[in-house]
Amino acid sequence: MINNRKRPITVLKTLNANIFTRIFYKINFSNKKDNQLLLDIDLLKEETKKDLLYISSQNLEKLYSGLFEQPNPSYYMQVNGEALFLNLVKVTCEEFLAKQYGCCLKINTKRLERSLYTKHLLKDLNVLFQVPFYALLDPQAAQFKKIYYPIYTYVSESFLEALIDNLIIEIANCIIFFSVVNFSFLYAFRQTLYRAKFLSLRNFERFKNNLIWQLRIRILITKPTDLYNSRYRIYILRAGGIDSRTIYANRSNQLSSLTKLSLLTISLVELSDFLISRVDETIYFLTKGLRFTLTNVVGQFIGLVWRGIIEGLKK
Repeated sequence: MINNRKRPITVLKTLNANIFTRIFYKINFSNKKDNQLLLDIDLLKEETKKDLLYISSQNLEKLYSGLFEQPNPSYYMQVNGEALFLNLVKVTCEEFLAKQYGCCLKINTKRLERSLYTKHLLKDLNVLFQVPFYALLDPQAAQFKKIYYPIYTYVSESFLEALIDNLIIEIANCIIFFSVVNFSFLYAFRQTLYRAKFLSLRNFERFKNNLIWQLRIRILITKPTDLYNSRYRIYILRAGGIDSRTIYANRSNQLSSLTKLSLLTISLVELSDFLISRVDETIYFLTKGLRFTLTNVVGQFIGLVWRGIIEGLKK
């Protein structure tokens, strides 16, 4: 069984409130994208995007606060993590659509779970959803160190905030991806939520196809490469916009669960490393041989010619 919380519950609630207060401020100040990556929430009007991020943050804060009341919150999170995450996404999606679209839609949990983006997030459930909570309970949690040690020996408040930023943005992306696939055939839906440029069916379909393509590239190429290189890409909320960053994270245990296509990506990376090393060695030996030829053979020849010239001048 996982150890219980290290921080007193009053300290936990205060820390949780402080982190989410700063997150709410960043959401309200600006949420313009500050990188070249395509985000699902880029489809939304600015105010609608802010509303989705705010609802996601609010529901996540409520979930964390409720878990603090459990006798052993870490163990509860470990056992029920997937169910908690799916319910969080479901409730947030229903609340967002009810507020923005004006219609109370009941989201089918099984259908949500089958969504490609949801499947992708569930495979990263530990690092995405559970570890930030463990780190909130204990800044030196074993679950945190297992992934981030030795680069990060403990979780600072700013680093914890960055992990929660990433979780909130991924929840919002997941909801929009699910909505795009399931509800966007309704023009009134697009008219209510989406930016003006995506009211055109052509522009919308192009954006949708780019989203799906980018997600598949992320699943089949980017993620396996990041796992192999012990990297983890996160989104960060800033006052100036949404940024992305690559941090160290040891998730080598996930390599065994990759699909054959994803493993092919790693094999290609290994082959590339092998070929580059051999090419570097070949170039090194060629340049070393050329340097030897120039300094010894050509140098001696020039020396002999020069001495011949000198001897000729003496006569």
